[in-house]
Amino acid sequence: MSDIDWSSPASVMSAIADVQRAPLGDVLHRLSALVEPLVPHTAAAQLTGFCGHSPLKTTGTDEAIEALTSTDLGRLASQIPVGAPWRGKALLGGAERAITAVAATASDGDGSLLVLIDTPAGPLPSASGELLQSIWDLVTAHLLHRALDPEPEQLARSRAASGERQRVTAELTSSYAVTLTALLATLRARSLGDAAARQAATDLAASALIDLRRTAQEDPADSNARRVFEDLTDELSPIRRYSDVRLSLRPPETARPVPSETAYAARSVTLTAVLDAFTQDTVQRVHAGWHLTDHALTVTVRDDSPGARSDTSITARRLHQIAAAAGGEVALDTEPEWGTTITATFSLNPAETAAQSPLDGLAPRELDVLTGLTQGLSNRTIAEELHIGETTVKFHVRNILKKLTVSSRGQAAALARDAGLGLTPSRHP
Repeated sequence: MSDIDWSSPASVMSAIADVQRAPLGDVLHRLSALVEPLVPHTAAAQLTGFCGHSPLKTTGTDEAIEALTSTDLGRLASQIPVGAPWRGKALLGGAERAITAVAATASDGDGSLLVLIDTPAGPLPSASGELLQSIWDLVTAHLLHRALDPEPEQLARSRAASGERQRVTAELTSSYAVTLTALLATLRARSLGDAAARQAATDLAASALIDLRRTAQEDPADSNARRVFEDLTDELSPIRRYSDVRLSLRPPETARPVPSETAYAARSVTLTAVLDAFTQDTVQRVHAGWHLTDHALTVTVRDDSPGARSDTSITARRLHQIAAAAGGEVALDTEPEWGTTITATFSLNPAETAAQSPLDGLAPRELDVLTGLTQGLSNRTIAEELHIGETTVKFHVRNILKKLTVSSRGQAAALARDAGLGLTPSRHP
């Protein structure tokens, strides 16, 4: 964009319009090129809180930006004054860098921040600063509009990202909670001496690390209800072995698959409810079971604690949040002197299941690659568009064909177009 006439408002506005017309994944790259004459830099990053798909985006040839995190920019955003660019040094990706940062002035910009990395020292000329602020405000407003009124492919991408975050958060939270509870149960076990308890705790910690790595590698689309329950049983086995509380588990009668978000939400609800029961000093018995029908998956966790528990407690609110994220509902029935029963119900209405997009099981980067397939792009061109290696594109294509159960790129592209992905025309002939 070196041919911009900065003294001509029409030329500048035309260049900004070119940035705004870019695909979302290319906006920052074009914006960086646009403002390079104003503020020379080697790399750029943006943080937009209203973007549910990927709030942090980076561009540039600097390998150090690969270590940059949204936490880095979030911490920086709280320090940048609104209304004028800020120049100084900041810790980004573990290294101190000279930056020029500009925060959006719009009240609904949600702290949107543009950071230009490795910029010159010294004050920024006022004219350049005012123009940089105005450009970022215009781009932010346009990004916000696209976030509030997204295209079909962005909706699919946001669903995938949101679902993946929900699954990973539930997995990690539950895994940590189970491991800590099991370690405490081991160290408190009356049947173990000090040396045996330490050895058992060490073995549990090592096994937990292995399980955590395995969980990260699992395919979330594989959501056979009985298999997920068996994994749940294995995860709870240390608690059953060393705790004085009796825990009985009843798996679902059938092994048919259910939507992945349902299976993992049910798993998280079960773990959260069981662990909460184990924290009650008076509990002696806990029962957890899944009941699966054609229309619903029901999770039931019962304990014999004589104390009443509130439906507004922290644990109860967490259970409601977990279930609601997967379209489920939680009911808590507590009766003093008798115990508490927690029931979570997840609808499996066939009509709702059929209405789900076939793309829901794809990861965000796979959706990016699939968009390229719908536009008839080669692996090399897709790699250039996404700034990744061609080998990585081939890897994603193989996974896409497997997850969509198709045998060719053309079939995958046709299925994606039917689902509304890639409706924007290709920029390539």
